[in-house]
Amino acid sequence: MTQSSTLEWFGATTVRLRTRGVTIFLDTWLERPSVLKTYLPVDDVQEADYIFISHAHFDHLPGADRIAIKTGAIVIANNEAINLLRETGVPEHQLLPVQGGERIPLFTREIWNKANADPSLLCPAPPGAPRRPLDELAAFSVDVWPSVHYMMPTDHPEVIDTATVYKGSASPYSCTLDITIGMKYGLLKIGELMPPEKLTPGHSSFIEYVADRKRNVFSHSDGGQLMFNFVIGEKALLWSAHLGGDEGILRDLQPKPDIAIMAIAGRANLNGRPFDGSAAEFAALKVG
Repeated sequence: MTQSSTLEWFGATTVRLRTRGVTIFLDTWLERPSVLKTYLPVDDVQEADYIFISHAHFDHLPGADRIAIKTGAIVIANNEAINLLRETGVPEHQLLPVQGGERIPLFTREIWNKANADPSLLCPAPPGAPRRPLDELAAFSVDVWPSVHYMMPTDHPEVIDTATVYKGSASPYSCTLDITIGMKYGLLKIGELMPPEKLTPGHSSFIEYVADRKRNVFSHSDGGQLMFNFVIGEKALLWSAHLGGDEGILRDLQPKPDIAIMAIAGRANLNGRPFDGSAAEFAALKVG
């Protein structure tokens, strides 16, 4: 990576990466419920070349539509997220649906402009399909890999300690379906389920946030967790927005990352099953 490369963290899993003349957002949860601090309002984002979305939940996807429409950024995300963004009016040529296994060259805005002005600099494509610049003009590339969402500890602690060791399973069928059902019928309905006198300012701000589905676009379904390995010259940067993964992919991932940006919270998910051990142990395994 060049000396001009920068990483900016805006809380949760949202990061802005600038390198080799390309500006990338990793998730776009910039504006949050009112009780939480906003470090960069969506309207203040002036440029973005690519947006990568880990999954379609409320704390990852919101803001992607507005940034993409304003800047022309290409969005790489799972089909759930892409379908939601399409409904908001993000142009089709800016939407790249992925599921894991894809390899994608990334280009500077300057190269895009030159290629669009000179068709000889564009790759062939089927009639009507968007054409990208020639592969040899890429600034760097990204490998997309399927991943899995973390699991919630059964006791739902107020503070999650990455050193806490978890063993066993709450049921023989504990899996991320619990997250999907809990999101749809629990967390997103908290305003209906909790007595009004029990609601705190935090609850109220969250209820208000998730109720505004026009401004805050998301789904109760993650749509399939993704992780992204950016190959920048001889170096690699892995971004994974949840504490989970498939053992085979993690073991065989190439190139191995020199830098890893990971969310380390909750109970780890290995191969779709609750991981026996601590979050810290799983994080070490994930990049080992």
